[in-house]
Amino acid sequence: MKIIRKYVWHIVFALLVVQYFFPQYLKRAILPYLISQKYDAPLEISDEDYFEDVPNTPFVFERGGKQYTLVPKTRYAVTGKVGIVERYDTLWGKFYRGHAQGLYINMVPEDVFLVIGNMAKDEIFKKFVFEHEERLGRVLCKGVKYRRSFMPSFMSPEEALKNKQTYLDCQRFMKEEERNNYHPIPANERIRQAISMLVKGDVVYLEGLLVDVPEMGMRTGVRKKQYHENIITSGMNPGMCFILYTTRVILNGRIYE
Repeated sequence: MKIIRKYVWHIVFALLVVQYFFPQYLKRAILPYLISQKYDAPLEISDEDYFEDVPNTPFVFERGGKQYTLVPKTRYAVTGKVGIVERYDTLWGKFYRGHAQGLYINMVPEDVFLVIGNMAKDEIFKKFVFEHEERLGRVLCKGVKYRRSFMPSFMSPEEALKNKQTYLDCQRFMKEEERNNYHPIPANERIRQAISMLVKGDVVYLEGLLVDVPEMGMRTGVRKKQYHENIITSGMNPGMCFILYTTRVILNGRIYE
């Protein structure tokens, strides 16, 4: 007890640091037992996504005192492995992106990148590096030095050959139909908290409706391998993300709905 009393402020400070920089980890220890139900069935990573087109009848969604008109396109479900989570609804996220993205951050507090099928298998998943910036997610090959410009990469011939071999070994596992970037709109606060707890490597089930948000100029993909008509980013068409009005999440043996 004396040792605990001696270091109590150190412990409190460490917990505050963890809570500030990595809030999802403390949440995962306590919150699931307060806002979710136990789910006993095992989660199996999907080989394919589930799509079912629905009537495009708009409905109003409200969060944080703001209203958004959502137009449903497709009923959707998938169980995938998390590659990366981009957290917007933090002090740093709001400062970094500025007031201009306030409406978007309020509606979509996190973006999530998932892989399914072979790309989610442990021995293949570890070959990848996931990047996410400004709502765009992508997969790169771990251990590969990517040339970011036309300047020389300063590799010896041997290093360049090894770099190419690593790239080709990884690239053969890249499949567009097994990866996708998601903009999840949480249907309620329980769903919101579930998504906020996601970390890389989690196996998670997501279910809901793929929706357009016309007032914000946001169009969802409704199948894999779809591309925007008029959007070019860094010289390429990034493909259409899934804007998912999320109504059910299953994570770590707990169900949120």
